[in-house]
Amino acid sequence: DVAAVLTHPVLVGRILRRGNSGISVTSQLLHVVLFSLRYADTESWLPRNLMYIQWPAIARIIIFGGAIAIPIAMAYRASTEGRIILSRANTSRVLSEMLIYMVPAFLIAYRFNYTCFSWVENGSFCLPPQYFLNPPEDTDVWDDWDLPETWHPQTPSYSPFSTLLDYFSVRDLVNMDKRQAYEVAWSTSIFLAAIADIPQYITYYRHVQKKVDWWLVSSLALAALSRTFYMVHWVLRYIGFWSWDPVGFVGGLVQVLAFLLFLVLVVKKVIDVLSESNKDLEAQIREFDPRWGQGSEAEIPVVDVEKK
Repeated sequence: DVAAVLTHPVLVGRILRRGNSGISVTSQLLHVVLFSLRYADTESWLPRNLMYIQWPAIARIIIFGGAIAIPIAMAYRASTEGRIILSRANTSRVLSEMLIYMVPAFLIAYRFNYTCFSWVENGSFCLPPQYFLNPPEDTDVWDDWDLPETWHPQTPSYSPFSTLLDYFSVRDLVNMDKRQAYEVAWSTSIFLAAIADIPQYITYYRHVQKKVDWWLVSSLALAALSRTFYMVHWVLRYIGFWSWDPVGFVGGLVQVLAFLLFLVLVVKKVIDVLSESNKDLEAQIREFDPRWGQGSEAEIPVVDVEKK
């Protein structure tokens, strides 16, 4: 959470110091969308009496506020330069790019989420997916669940990819209650977070030349670091409690691997550009003086200082 909280202030500082060059508007707006989805259930985690507010709620407020602050900072910096970040010419392009990432994230989250729909055959009771995949043998684990007396933990039978009709069930959309909508929204935000920075990676890779922008890279690294800690958290939960979060783990893994690939490609490009720059400098000197790099034709006299 601390890494996630620091992500946005670092990027805002970079924008105010150095401008909007190399920063993707699409990625920043996708972050606003994904955090809006993730924290849509405000009533469930924000206490009515703010005197009793705790750190998780404070962290969510800071993260969501930071996500909104980035487009605002970009708009302010652009206005100081006499420009706007979303002109009529590129608004449709940005919106289409956002849909390219949002639609797949929702379609995946529609079935792989923290609730269950008609495609999961498990009677009238529904459990989180980690218990579907790895039902613990120790029955004491189930004591905290309010289960019917006749109910016993078992792995349900379902086929996620059986037919498209089962996947896009109209009945599930109609019968979706408030809690299920929140769960789908949360899962959509996790999958969207895994790919939301891809436009930023592409934009900065095209922009970078001889020097790495460590402010921007540090912001992206903090986001990846936050997901890394969450993956470690779920590994420990699997070891200790026989449960894991496939949505959070897979989403975090994709996000971390994408950042590592981006970092390798950026560093490689900077090294290649610097190498080509040195070659160009040698070529310019050689064009001015063809003798560059060749041995001297004249003998250089050696002075014996001691003899003098």
